[in-house]
Amino acid sequence: MGFYKSDNITLHNHPELQANVLRWWESLFLSPDELRKKGIPPAPNEYKAELKRCESITAIMLTEGFRALWLSFPTDLINQAKTEDIERWATITAVLVYITQNSDKHFATVAGEKDESKKSIISESRFLQLQSSRTNDEFIRRLRRILIQIKGKTSVFSMCKDIEKWILEKQRIRTVKNNQKVIVEWAMKYYQAAI
Repeated sequence: MGFYKSDNITLHNHPELQANVLRWWESLFLSPDELRKKGIPPAPNEYKAELKRCESITAIMLTEGFRALWLSFPTDLINQAKTEDIERWATITAVLVYITQNSDKHFATVAGEKDESKKSIISESRFLQLQSSRTNDEFIRRLRRILIQIKGKTSVFSMCKDIEKWILEKQRIRTVKNNQKVIVEWAMKYYQAAI
């Protein structure tokens, strides 16, 4: 198991943030009736459109949609935030707008499932490209493509946690053995779904 620095704003260190993230995502995607039942005000339509047009972390951080999620966090966490925390949450935000249906299935499982032609929904080469992403911007672009192909059906929480793990491993904030890296977890899920 890897370790997380205690001062990072992560779902691992602050699991209470899961409610904020889910509420933010629901405000974008649930119907007005569903939102009314949950007592969640709908997010402005432009949040999704604006976030989908962004192609860089910097652009995402300047959107109202990101700002709405970020400012939903406790003030003490916001005040202690480091640049890497803000960039990590901007990456999460950039990807979440491509999840259209919160499901129990992990995105790698859905990606590996066979279609009518007996091929995985996401080709092995596209999946390997995602795993070999070097920058956050490259990672976002590739993960968004995969989410479009799987019609945005995946677990919001597992996506958030996996993006967080990927970034923390890249930033060397989360140290793990090679066989425990998040990209290995994805490969296992992808290939098991293809069996």
